[in-house]
Amino acid sequence: MNIAILIGISEYKLEAALPACAFDAENMRQLLVASKKYDDIQCINHKTDAAQVKDELRAFFAKYQNSSDISEALIYFSGHGVYQNDALLCCSDFNAARPSTTSISNTELDDLLRSVKPEVAVKIIDACQSGSPYIKDASAGFEKALGASKLKSFICMASSRQDQLSYASKTESAFTSKWINAALSKLDGTVFYRDIQAALADAFVSNPDQTPHFVNQGTGLEVFSTVTAEMKSLNVARAKSVLPEKPDDAVAQLIEQEVAKIDKKFVPQESVIDAIGQGKVGLNAYSITEPIVKKFYSKELTTDIKLSAIPKARAVADFAAEQAWPKRYFVKIITENYQARVLKDPLGSLSLSTRLFAKRDDSDYVNETKTRPAHLEATETLPFEVAEISYTSSHPSLAVFQIYIGIVHALTEVMILSATVRLAQRGWSQRTPELSEVQWRYESYAWADVVRDPEIIWKASLVRGEADIRAYLESLIPKNDAPVEEAGAKQD
Repeated sequence: MNIAILIGISEYKLEAALPACAFDAENMRQLLVASKKYDDIQCINHKTDAAQVKDELRAFFAKYQNSSDISEALIYFSGHGVYQNDALLCCSDFNAARPSTTSISNTELDDLLRSVKPEVAVKIIDACQSGSPYIKDASAGFEKALGASKLKSFICMASSRQDQLSYASKTESAFTSKWINAALSKLDGTVFYRDIQAALADAFVSNPDQTPHFVNQGTGLEVFSTVTAEMKSLNVARAKSVLPEKPDDAVAQLIEQEVAKIDKKFVPQESVIDAIGQGKVGLNAYSITEPIVKKFYSKELTTDIKLSAIPKARAVADFAAEQAWPKRYFVKIITENYQARVLKDPLGSLSLSTRLFAKRDDSDYVNETKTRPAHLEATETLPFEVAEISYTSSHPSLAVFQIYIGIVHALTEVMILSATVRLAQRGWSQRTPELSEVQWRYESYAWADVVRDPEIIWKASLVRGEADIRAYLESLIPKNDAPVEEAGAKQD
């Protein structure tokens, strides 16, 4: 018996909407139906708050916990994803202040897969954090967590977590679209999961902004499907949307049409400068809107900060280097030298087992000078690079918060960096940022949209930041005195 559950989450209450994701789940369902392989396929792309999705997941796998004939169990997810000690797949009500209860953890997915004892477990994760990914979460941590399955035969395929460029259209994500095309690429015979991975790798080889990630723990001969007549029909239907070959004059005309579309995105520099200036004025005039926060805090604005001075600047610079921001935006990465302790002879004449298990002392190591990203610098000036909004209280016992809003831009788009930072008390009058809690995130917008509405620069960042501060204030209430949950509300 083969079972599959597909999750596509398009609507988010606090994150950017991802219109393609609900369609992704349905398109994958059509593929699995066409394969005629799966005995039970469940699609979740409506009612996608965390409690609802978790209930559906648990009920689905509970049906098969006593089965002894599960050949394959497949889980597919399309939506936002973050990393906070584990890979988390965000549901519609995802809240960074309550990440565990408003998302599905990778660990829980693995537990569900193990509960039905499949011969082969498959996870397909299209977690493109379109519009609002956390910078730290695009690091190897997410991929490493996805790979730590502890399943006998396990296959994981994950898209890179990028901004809107990872989407091919409003109705299908690039990774999912290419995954389906890869599964349909054979005209006859057997389609192995390895075949799909190879086709995906080729499909993204010319796109440095998105590199799929694969994990395989098995024989390498796991079969996705034998090609069916229904798969051939689906392939023909999808191929109709592909442009046929055209003569050069027709190709040139198509290029002109695309260039015209791109040209429409350009905004005169003076309009950009004016929009940033208006955004600065609006930010200065902004009054705290969260009522509980307003009762205890007042705000103060500073806009003379540079990108190089933001908290965890090196983590942001690291991420910028990985994502090749200098090729896309008006920034450069400043590097620094550091001393690293390395083995004198890491690959020398000793055998591998000897190198792995030999006892070493200080004489086996030397200090080596290496280079790493240190911070970002803007190469094109704007009225401000970084705004720091400080939230201070007249109550000395309350923590001070700072919301940072940074601007990285190109000719047609602007990327807003944002983070909420709590300052820890290090003395009577000394405070320093709690860097372990800082999570930078980025959201991309067209300059044309910012010119129309300069509040885009700061509004969403302050709403999220004030929600974080409120969560801190509510955490001070003793549990016995906490507000009672509304009747009927689900709790995890």
